Amino acid sequence: MKRYFTVFCLIACFGVCFISCSKKVTVMNDASRFDSVDSKEAIEKTSVSRASKNSHEETYSADEKKLISLLSIRPYIISDAKGEASEIADRILANKQEFLKDLNAVLLNDTEDLFVKADKNTHLSKDFIPKDLVSLHTDKNYDIYRNDLSLRIPVEIALNKMATAAAIEGIRLVASSTYRSYDYQITVYNRNVAEMGKEAADRVSAQPGTSQHQLGTVVDFGSITDDYANTKAGQWLAKNAATYGWSLSFPKGYEDVTGYQWECWHYRYLGVPAVKFQQKWFKNIQQYMIEFIYGWKNAKS
Repeated sequence: MKRYFTVFCLIACFGVCFISCSKKVTVMNDASRFDSVDSKEAIEKTSVSRASKNSHEETYSADEKKLISLLSIRPYIISDAKGEASEIADRILANKQEFLKDLNAVLLNDTEDLFVKADKNTHLSKDFIPKDLVSLHTDKNYDIYRNDLSLRIPVEIALNKMATAAAIEGIRLVASSTYRSYDYQITVYNRNVAEMGKEAADRVSAQPGTSQHQLGTVVDFGSITDDYANTKAGQWLAKNAATYGWSLSFPKGYEDVTGYQWECWHYRYLGVPAVKFQQKWFKNIQQYMIEFIYGWKNAKS
């Protein structure tokens, strides 16, 4: 009996061990299967996430990508002499679609090519002469300082419109200097150098090929002195010129940006949409806007 009982016990123990091992194997297999499913799901989720991210990146339009490229790297396409470029760039990039809508409207409206860049970094050739220059006459609502003044046709029309509005308020605008040829600017610049030296002259006078006057879209008003800012005409222009599409080229405190001292008398015609665009996106600084448009037009899409 003891022998049979011993055999029975061995058989029972073996059966328990077998069942236990089988369960462990089954559990391990199940765990392995679940791990495999979890891993697969994790991979699928990661793939979906990346695809979603890539899809989001690919939703940028060609113009948005161009804008990001221009404003996300240094040196910026606009002057950073006053440390304002990054602020301007950040605001534009945070409102890309709105900015591009405004930009495209301004460029579409520029049928007269009013945004040509002429400054110390971008020279006009000696042969650059506007084809639509017209002489200014005394039979308009503005006065002229000399009889040899001229402007581009759309600019003269805009000047007379602004002068008419000023006249209604009892203000008479006087155009003292307008279009200057390359050769004439040589005379002006050399005279200033002779009178005050080159360093001082470069702060107030443009070298040939760098003057906005060569564009035929600029008017120097009145006395061409700082005192003009305190005259009724100067104050009227400071308040109202933008309404008629005129922009002060060299504002006070921005010599490091524009290259020139404050000139309260020097206004450039850009058109109403462009001046509003300048006010909205470029701190109302003409140089910033012109630099951006120049960079935009010359950048690869």
